Amino acid sequence: MDIRSSVISHSFWICAALAVLTSLANSASADSMDTITVQAQRDKAKLEREVNKFVSSTIVQPRNYDESLWRWKDKVCPLVAGLNKEQGEFVLGRLSEIAKTAGAPLGAETCKANLYVIVTSAPELLLKQWWRRDVDLFDGEAGPTVRRFLETPRPIRVWYSAGTVGADGQFFIGLLDATSERAKPSGHVTVVRISPQAATRLKLTATRNISSVIVVVDSTKIGNINFGQLTDYIGLVGLAQINFEKQPGDVPTILRLFETSGESRPKEMTAWDRALLHALYSTSQTNVMQIAQMQSAALKDIAPKSPN
Repeated sequence: MDIRSSVISHSFWICAALAVLTSLANSASADSMDTITVQAQRDKAKLEREVNKFVSSTIVQPRNYDESLWRWKDKVCPLVAGLNKEQGEFVLGRLSEIAKTAGAPLGAETCKANLYVIVTSAPELLLKQWWRRDVDLFDGEAGPTVRRFLETPRPIRVWYSAGTVGADGQFFIGLLDATSERAKPSGHVTVVRISPQAATRLKLTATRNISSVIVVVDSTKIGNINFGQLTDYIGLVGLAQINFEKQPGDVPTILRLFETSGESRPKEMTAWDRALLHALYSTSQTNVMQIAQMQSAALKDIAPKSPN
């Protein structure tokens, strides 16, 4: 074999080897890309499940199909008691920022208080004394619901009041059901809802709008947390009707503030918390599918910030 033939033969085998190696590399690359794609899809599906559970578990959902989620429609006007001036101003300022970011309506500095934040070492005594002076403090309730609120072992207890408003902006007028704690003293027996029009399958003609929230902080139980953490927790529970009986899933949230201690405690309101509030105030309150809308909106906010 001459030199030229030898070179050609050698080159042929080199090309063949390169082709095999390229094919193997391409195959490995394709397998790797398929693996990455499948993993990404799994991560996305997992995140979506977590977001859906977080939203549906954290927000109190209506018991009746024709009732809406609760949120503020009137302007929020915080009042802080039990702190010194500097501390109170810090809490007020931060609550205002949280409301603005969420899209909740915010009142002027001279507005009438409707979000009460009270820090005390004797919450049950304070509430009972307040109740004696204002019999309508708990919307006329006087039974187990109020007792649970007064005697709760939680570091922070929250009482929500709301009114039902029709599509025309007018409050509904009605009687109370005989099983209601409020109905027993007066003997009212049935519920009568006066609405300008009947609700449809997709749209409600009335909404439940928060009229006031009482947030009472037990200073003997909050432990070593800073005012930023405390205010962020109050901001979330004060702007949304939170279900304290359900777990939000294994996700980062300021609602875990009192479940852990030290460095494991959330430092501030998380992206999940902000997404929840933004979803509540950016979706249609009259849409019977608002929870589903909130889940989609929250996922859209959370996904870009997720480590996955």
